Amino acid sequence: MGHGRRGRRRPPRLIIDRHTKDVNLRRIADAFYLTLPGRAWAWATYDFANTIFSMNVITMYFAQWIIVDLGFEDISYSIAYSVSMIAVGLTMPAVGAMADARKNRLRCLLVYTVACVAFTITIGNVASVSAPIMWKGILALAAFALANYFYIGGQTFYNALLRAVAPPGQTGRVSGLGTALGYVGAIAGLLLVWPFVQGWVPGFVKGRPSAFIPTGVIFLAFSVPVFIWVKESALGAERRSAWWGLNKVVQTLKRARRRPDVFKFLVGNVLLQDPVATAIVFMAVYANVVFGMPDAAKIPLFIVATTFAVAGAAVAGFVTDRWGPRKTTIATAAGWAATFVLIAAANRPVLFWIGGSLVGVGLGFTWTAARPFLASLVGEHEQGEFFGLYSLSSRVAAVVGPLLWGTIVYIAGAWPVGKYRLAVASLAVLEVAAAFVFASVKPGPRPDASAAVS
Repeated sequence: MGHGRRGRRRPPRLIIDRHTKDVNLRRIADAFYLTLPGRAWAWATYDFANTIFSMNVITMYFAQWIIVDLGFEDISYSIAYSVSMIAVGLTMPAVGAMADARKNRLRCLLVYTVACVAFTITIGNVASVSAPIMWKGILALAAFALANYFYIGGQTFYNALLRAVAPPGQTGRVSGLGTALGYVGAIAGLLLVWPFVQGWVPGFVKGRPSAFIPTGVIFLAFSVPVFIWVKESALGAERRSAWWGLNKVVQTLKRARRRPDVFKFLVGNVLLQDPVATAIVFMAVYANVVFGMPDAAKIPLFIVATTFAVAGAAVAGFVTDRWGPRKTTIATAAGWAATFVLIAAANRPVLFWIGGSLVGVGLGFTWTAARPFLASLVGEHEQGEFFGLYSLSSRVAAVVGPLLWGTIVYIAGAWPVGKYRLAVASLAVLEVAAAFVFASVKPGPRPDASAAVS
């Protein structure tokens, strides 16, 4: 790729080479990903960066500001979030296929990142403007929908760059490094923005809206390495349009309909990830309304949940290898159902903390088991297109769940706290349905872990 040309920036060299003669040192280096090339670390750093947006805007501050502080109904936030996800589902499969053909995924990632950052900063600017609450909320919801669209859409290009940065046979390890740094980014994002929210930084007043501008700036800052050190080859680039990409997606959907087990898996994935997406979006609101938990208490809760997610992902790999991805995915859905029942019935904060920790474990298991499950159902040459449908089904799930939550809370409005417990209980029903759908899928051969990455 021409890394030796004068003037071309090189990725930083790592101190420990994977071919070092010291076997023990090499094993330690492998365990901490120190033998991976600099471009892989630069790619994975983007996972650290965009998770800061996810934690601070989607999970922690924006929903609480809109619902708790401004007094909007949950359904308002649900609609804004779902509209952005519908837009992703309608446009990104085609745009992603076009970017693949044109070999300009890195350029598209830059455009989507800058747009997400711009609209995140816009939310902060709208919050600081003196205007009627109704108009302020509507403008903020519109900016949030656009920021979320570009955040989710950018992941399409980011994921597609994995094979360009990973050494042969190590896509799984590089993907795992990105996942690990993503969890670290979630914790770091909470801690880095907290001084702004508390009003300890000059120019920022105490309150949730003070989180948005710093989040956008930090996201942009930590995303820089991927644009400096990751290079994309233009070899084999084709001039393709978005319509060509859309037609390719439609043809893949038609093929999936003729594969009953693959189609049932995709339906089960919607039912599995629907409640997961909803829990991520509304967990902070639930903690505030049902348990009166202040933000200072939520941050340790989310840090603990994220830590358990790391542990869950580590354990899930071993469990999946031992039980097989089908049984593990069924057990994961059943575990989610039990977790939501516990959270809905919890009448003490300690039980909610236990439920939050189990949510972390569930997050670690969900993607670790589901991806190899799908990989076992399709051939090696079909991995790319069917993992594209897997991603699309996940986006559909992110639309239905929040809308279901918002509708239940709105209809049961006369029941101030109970309406939230009822909404959580409905998520358990969806997970039970997911377990039954997955159980109806005939198991395929166990795939190699690296084949499951998309």
